[in-house]
Amino acid sequence: MEQQNTAVATVTEQSQITAKLLNDYFATLTDKLTDVQRNQFAAVAQAFGLNPFKREIYATTYRNKDGQTVMSIVTGYEVYLKRAEMNPNYDGFETEFNVVDKQMNCTCKVYRKDRRMPITSTVWMAEYSTGRSLWATKPRMMLEKVAIATAFRRAFPTDFGGMPYTNDELPEHMTGADKLEQQGYTEVQQAAPVAQVEPPKAAKTQDEKDANWLAMCDELRERNPEIFDNYLKQHNVPELAEIHNSKERQKLYTDIKATIDFAEKEADNG
Repeated sequence: MEQQNTAVATVTEQSQITAKLLNDYFATLTDKLTDVQRNQFAAVAQAFGLNPFKREIYATTYRNKDGQTVMSIVTGYEVYLKRAEMNPNYDGFETEFNVVDKQMNCTCKVYRKDRRMPITSTVWMAEYSTGRSLWATKPRMMLEKVAIATAFRRAFPTDFGGMPYTNDELPEHMTGADKLEQQGYTEVQQAAPVAQVEPPKAAKTQDEKDANWLAMCDELRERNPEIFDNYLKQHNVPELAEIHNSKERQKLYTDIKATIDFAEKEADNG
């Protein structure tokens, strides 16, 4: 009997990345995407079963030299670790740092039960570091994340082929066009729609907006109930159902989400 065990297929079936979930995510973005951009993002998210509210995939936008808004699709590096765990041939990984001619590199070795030798990838600090943000304060952690993502793509090309790059692999000094080229995309304003996400046919009623707002808050609370509830107490936030102003909702959601994202990154750092 043939065994079907690809991580992508399994996760896609379980994730339920629906049009409603994606439209709820689009509503949280500060920079609104065009219909074509939304369709492309939705196609990638649904193809790989990636949930934007879990930071498994997200969209970033910027202005190109012609003043057009361009979208870049980015994947969280934890996705590679989670998906590999679902592959029956996965047998762990290890990383190692070295310095050659005063240049630091990180090598990640991925082990598969059906391979005699590990699959390796070596990345160099000089090729990825921006010297800013976490690259300035935690360069080893950042370089290790790049090595892991690169090695896992090589070790499991069937599972990860076509998946967008992680943000750590796309240096800030690169132009947006270069970022998209690395990911295999072109500027999406001119691209044909890849998949259709059914847009709302009418403006949402207040009840529908309230329901979406509460659902988004519930997802944040599920990620980290302690941080979520402590934030509400410390800032004297009223009952969530009583907050109707869209700007107040956006600020509250963004602040709590940023706090939870930071806590998760710190936890990853050990």
